[in-house]
Amino acid sequence: SEHIREIERVSRGIATGRDETVVKSWLRCLEEHRLDPTQACEAFILPESRLREHRQQSEDLVRIARSGLEHLFSQVAGQNYVLLLSDRQGVTVEFLGDPLFDNNLRKAGLYLGSEWSEGRAGTCAVGACLETGEALTIHQTDHFDNTHTPLSCTAAPIYDTAGGLAAVLDISLLSSPILKTSQNLARHLVAATVRRIELANLMAQTRHEWVLRFSRSPEFLDVDPEAAVSIDGSGRIIGM
Repeated sequence: SEHIREIERVSRGIATGRDETVVKSWLRCLEEHRLDPTQACEAFILPESRLREHRQQSEDLVRIARSGLEHLFSQVAGQNYVLLLSDRQGVTVEFLGDPLFDNNLRKAGLYLGSEWSEGRAGTCAVGACLETGEALTIHQTDHFDNTHTPLSCTAAPIYDTAGGLAAVLDISLLSSPILKTSQNLARHLVAATVRRIELANLMAQTRHEWVLRFSRSPEFLDVDPEAAVSIDGSGRIIGM
């Protein structure tokens, strides 16, 4: 297919107009993960026992993030978006989607227990986000694998209070408009939700410490700050 030929051109260093993030991910898939674009990397759903282990390890974060996920899902209700919260290994440990599309979502990997690491699934939003540590959109043929090219996925990293990448929040569509810019609003909503989850996690981790909040607008300082740091009794920053 043309998609496979484009990946081959990128492997030879020929520019194709793709975002740099996508090009670097394709090259990682070929050179580091040794994936073959002619072989389908269909969605992989973990067995129930392994999924239970991943969910137990992420239990605290899932509990803190749940209200933020539900609020985001309500904002995009009726637009057929699916929300995935993935752990550091790319395994979906929390999922919100329309039950009417359960079978289709499961087949596409947009489901609880699906693994979206780059080594498993090729170029995808969760995997690329884990690799780069940055918010991004992987739209349709940006995906390495032909199986995933109908999808449009936008993801943002969730960092813990020590600055480590703890999880990824992803919002995906089974089918979407052709233009990648159609997902700009989704990217903004995901980034805002991630910021609130990180703040909630900071507050939960430092209940007995000082917390300093920052905002460009004083009116939003108490309700939706842009950043925060926790400080111990000696004035030392212990989380952010």
